[in-house]
Amino acid sequence: MTEVSHISFFEVASKVLKALGHPERLRIIEYLQTGEQTVGNIQREIGLSQPITSQHLRYMQRRNILTYRREGTKYYYFLASDFIRKLLDCMRSCRLSLESGETQLLDIFPETKRSE
Repeated sequence: MTEVSHISFFEVASKVLKALGHPERLRIIEYLQTGEQTVGNIQREIGLSQPITSQHLRYMQRRNILTYRREGTKYYYFLASDFIRKLLDCMRSCRLSLESGETQLLDIFPETKRSE
């Protein structure tokens, strides 16, 4: 791997991670991993208002995280690339590790206190 492509990877990864740096956006892309969805379906699944849902979707679409197609008056959003799918697979693996107890939050963030 050349230094230029190595730098480009980190630049791209940084931009993607910044764009996904909101819990609701992460929930949206995780939901979209099941396939394309309308704005209304996404809104209902995530539990956000329609304007906030649309704002998050536009934000991610402008940053090439999502893409969409229009059918009549409906917009169908879906993940824009395999890179995003692979990132989601990594996140899911980490989440499952936490949920199974294999990894503890305190191992990752020692300043996190256990609730008693």
